[in-house]
Amino acid sequence: MAVDQIEFSNNFCEVLDSISGGDLDHAEKLIEQFSKDNRAESPCANVAEKFGVLISYLREGAKFASALSAGDLRYEAPRNFYLFSDYKQLQSNLRHLTWQAQQIANGDFSQNVNFIGEFSDAFNKMIGGLREAQKTQEQLKELYRTRDKFFSIISHDLRSPFNAILGFSDILAEEWDELSEAEQKNFLNNIRNTAHQTFDLLEKLLEWSRIQTGKMRFLPSRINILQLVEDNIRLLKASADRKFIRLVNEIPDDSFAWADKDGILLVLRNLLNNAIKFTRHGGIISVSYAYMQTLVVVTVSDTGVGIAPEDIKKLFRFEEQLKTEGTDREKGSGLGLVLCKEIIDKSGGKIWVESTEGEGSRFSFTLPMNSPTTNTL
Repeated sequence: MAVDQIEFSNNFCEVLDSISGGDLDHAEKLIEQFSKDNRAESPCANVAEKFGVLISYLREGAKFASALSAGDLRYEAPRNFYLFSDYKQLQSNLRHLTWQAQQIANGDFSQNVNFIGEFSDAFNKMIGGLREAQKTQEQLKELYRTRDKFFSIISHDLRSPFNAILGFSDILAEEWDELSEAEQKNFLNNIRNTAHQTFDLLEKLLEWSRIQTGKMRFLPSRINILQLVEDNIRLLKASADRKFIRLVNEIPDDSFAWADKDGILLVLRNLLNNAIKFTRHGGIISVSYAYMQTLVVVTVSDTGVGIAPEDIKKLFRFEEQLKTEGTDREKGSGLGLVLCKEIIDKSGGKIWVESTEGEGSRFSFTLPMNSPTTNTL
């Protein structure tokens, strides 16, 4: 009996060596031999049976691990395997990681990987780089669209009025003596109006390009909104008078904001000029002022023709300008509102419009009441 036990112990050690070495086939052969050499009810046969079960579990685990290492996540972990829960969690994590990789491949860079320490850090760093690259790519696309629109304006919106000026001036030069005084005045007025419109477009293009290139200096300070509105009303009164439009200044004396003075002067001039352009003879344009927590709200209202709902979304966009003739057939480039938005954005505010066709429009913008560094109680 002692000899059998010694022999069994030696064979037992050999089985363990085979298992630890990964040679499950050899270990299985040894177990089969134990079963043949010992009675079913003997302790040796019982141990051999347990070893057989263990080898079966290990073989299933090895198959699962092999499939997992090969990237086959369809293979299920054997439930009786002693590392079942660990492998199951690993498999679940790998499946989720695979799904995340597919999302990233489809352009979704909002994923955040939480898998294994350094691996997660490296993976998330890569996603961050891809996210930044996507952002840069979108910025480049927007830049190209803006560039194309800019060249389109230069090639069309500037070329057309110059062609008109050249045409009118050629007629005057060649047929001056044959034209009546009324016809001469008509051609001269056309040249003057076209020149003014072209100059206005050029001025707005230059202002816009200065903002885009950072050459327009923004120097925020405490500005008096009442004073800026009064300055613009004086400047535009002649244009309003020609259409018998009444300009009403409802700004109170203590109307202050924190912004660049020249920038807001330009915003108010563009909004008032647009209101005059699209208001019928005898209409009213008013400028009001209100508080909104730490902001001030300036509103230019008119009793003009209003804006169609489908056209409102085209406002404030350089790549999709809305060009509509005024009530006296005044021309416009659509750039004025683009400039307004650029300036208000840089001032830390927002600009929007409320409009009803046939009744008029309300253009409003917000500005900080005080400097961002000012502490208020």
